[in-house]
Amino acid sequence: MAAVPARSETRDTAQFIWLYIEPGSRPGGLGKAFTGLADDVNASFYNPGGLALLEKNGITVMHEPRGTGDLKDIFYDYAAFAHRAGKYGTLCFDIIYSDAGKSDITDPEGRKIGVMHSYGAAPSLYWSYPVLKDLGVGVGLTYAYQHLTDLPGGVDQQLLFNGGVLYKTPLKGLSGGLAFNNLGTNKTGTRVTEEKEEIEASWAPPRTMRLGLAYKVFSSDLNDLTVAADGSKLLMNLDDGLSEEFGQAVYSGGAEYTYAKMVAVRAGYYRDRWGEIKGLALGFGFAYKSLSFDYARVPEGELFGDRHRFAVGYIF
Repeated sequence: MAAVPARSETRDTAQFIWLYIEPGSRPGGLGKAFTGLADDVNASFYNPGGLALLEKNGITVMHEPRGTGDLKDIFYDYAAFAHRAGKYGTLCFDIIYSDAGKSDITDPEGRKIGVMHSYGAAPSLYWSYPVLKDLGVGVGLTYAYQHLTDLPGGVDQQLLFNGGVLYKTPLKGLSGGLAFNNLGTNKTGTRVTEEKEEIEASWAPPRTMRLGLAYKVFSSDLNDLTVAADGSKLLMNLDDGLSEEFGQAVYSGGAEYTYAKMVAVRAGYYRDRWGEIKGLALGFGFAYKSLSFDYARVPEGELFGDRHRFAVGYIF
């Protein structure tokens, strides 16, 4: 084969892109605006600082079928467990699993010679501590692994770092959060373009900064209403100008009404111009004693359309 000269490529390409999907059924029904709320075990992903302010231990397990048409075996799962360790803060373990399904491998004559399974898994461990009564700080470590093909170079893995702060302000009902997800280094190498030209390339984990606010409009034994808003931004290729960077950010907002601490209805809106995802999110939940069930319909872009999420939870 004739060698081709390499040229410089300054733009980063996202790696572990499935880690940019925000999990959880309850957050999903709020349009995934959960960074400033972070008041249940789903805080592990959105803002680990919120884990420090939880009053009880919690478990959640979520499943989202993502298959469409002939791609029926695609799905996205999430599970988290938070344990309050007294004066030592709160410990939490969660895992994200994304399965892109199986596809046939064929030879040049079109004969099947094998099956390729593409998937990714990311277990994380968090520690969160209440620095003040109304201020929680949390950090986490994620091991990201993805299997794209059985060919050489078809497996990626990396350690990523997470952190967050949740503050319940003196203004009753108002809280704010700041979080960072998937902080890690770039992977460099070369790739071949459609024009058969070899270029230098850089793959970046989906480093993300999240900022959110939440406000409990009213709360009583029978009626609760909470509103929330989030903004998040991928921390890569930050050289497009301020207005363009703001345009590339993800914006979301939502509201949750709960009756008698048992039945909740949720609605939100999600807009991600970079990922070409926007639309209305809807959800509801039921809670009985320590058990809960949550459902959400979330927009997932033109390829997947609106997807359905189901989650069960337990607090103790």
